[in-house]
Amino acid sequence: MLLFLVFTFGTIFEMIVTRRVCFVYVVSYFMSLVVVLAIRRVEWPWTGAAVFLPYAILGFPIVYMIEVVQTQTLIAPWAAVLNSLPGPLAGLTADLAHRSLPRSIREEWRSALTGMLTAFGYFAFVLLALAYLYKDPSPGLAHYLNGLYLTLPWLLVSGALGGYTAHMITARKAVLGVRADESVRSEIARQ
Repeated sequence: MLLFLVFTFGTIFEMIVTRRVCFVYVVSYFMSLVVVLAIRRVEWPWTGAAVFLPYAILGFPIVYMIEVVQTQTLIAPWAAVLNSLPGPLAGLTADLAHRSLPRSIREEWRSALTGMLTAFGYFAFVLLALAYLYKDPSPGLAHYLNGLYLTLPWLLVSGALGGYTAHMITARKAVLGVRADESVRSEIARQ
């Protein structure tokens, strides 16, 4: 649900405020926060991909109706399926990054790198979809790559900060839980 809210408000922000910068750059912090938070809390394989799955499944019919039936901008009907995959693939990137990064790296850095790779993965997979799935990719690519020299570093840094924030949220709860347990134990010991 959080990812739906992030993408919805990102799209509204793009339409109303930026109009020239794609919403992917705006939502990278929140997207990475949601994905890394889920990965750290659930700790199941493929959690990152699963976070994006509802968005992809519900988005497919919309993409199909708009891009295949109404505007006929995609190269083929099967391209609508591929156009729905950047999210789950970015989630898979997050899963692989979180599991593959060496355990010798401190947890907060692993989370930050996972967040950065999530944001970059989403950027890269959307870029591939725009470049290869549309009959005329020029307008979409021009909009997506507008100001890349400023927006790509922003995307990477904000993705890393989102991952770091997810670590701090989960680490803080763990610390608070330990302190609560210790205070209960000391109270029991005193009695």
